[in-house]
Amino acid sequence: MKRFSIVIPSFNHGEYLERALCSAIDQAEADTEILVVDGGSTDGSVAIVRRHEKALSWWCSERDSGQSEALNKGFSQAHGEYLLWLNADDLLLPGTLNRVRAHLEAHPTCEWLAGNLVYIDGWDRVLRCARDGRWHDRLYRHAAVRVYGPTSIFKRTLFERVGGFDESLRYVMDTDLWLRFKAVGARFERLPYYCWAFRVHAGAKTSGDLSGITDPQMAEERSRMCAKNGLTVTRVGLLMQRGWRLLNGCYARAWWDTRRYCGLSVAAIGRVKRK
Repeated sequence: MKRFSIVIPSFNHGEYLERALCSAIDQAEADTEILVVDGGSTDGSVAIVRRHEKALSWWCSERDSGQSEALNKGFSQAHGEYLLWLNADDLLLPGTLNRVRAHLEAHPTCEWLAGNLVYIDGWDRVLRCARDGRWHDRLYRHAAVRVYGPTSIFKRTLFERVGGFDESLRYVMDTDLWLRFKAVGARFERLPYYCWAFRVHAGAKTSGDLSGITDPQMAEERSRMCAKNGLTVTRVGLLMQRGWRLLNGCYARAWWDTRRYCGLSVAAIGRVKRK
């Protein structure tokens, strides 16, 4: 069995796909497999995948219903003990897998890890940094579990226990997954490093939300997802999360790192080791 399986779902992101692939391939060792699930792209993405297929354990290009189905399909082909995914327009930051390996060596019973992220532009330059803190049950009683999407690395057995992604969800399938992890007793351990570079561009699915313009479908999905998981989000719950991040220095450290690295290549972030 492999230690890590990285699934890269892709659909017409050929402009960025090769950079995403290389960010994973460059740090994959013998314990790592990479799988690509393409949704039938027509922009040259398949040619890019073929160019790197010797480094892949499996890939396909066929129509699907969206990212949730693509991830379920990829993870169903995975053999790794731990699963993670990388969006085709994003990057896995340098050194991430080595830091995960070190953490798992020190904490062999860990089921679920969550890291931090940076936002980047179309040229891989840092726009800003975002950090979060440790798990506390009280923080997630009346607010969603805060995990930055693909910074999450979790055991395949945990993923299978909750039934994978809800394919009816297009935007909040990751938050839904975290809530179901929580429901079966899983709690993430914080990996206090920047792991994932989220690319901000006009073609990103959540570009409107990042600009403060919420897609009505996303708002509907959030309500449906909360109801499904029995979560009542309150203003007090949200304020508690923000207060906790403030008291623990998450905002201050993210602000300082943004000042240090804004405008620089993500390679600079890969050298950040400060907790």
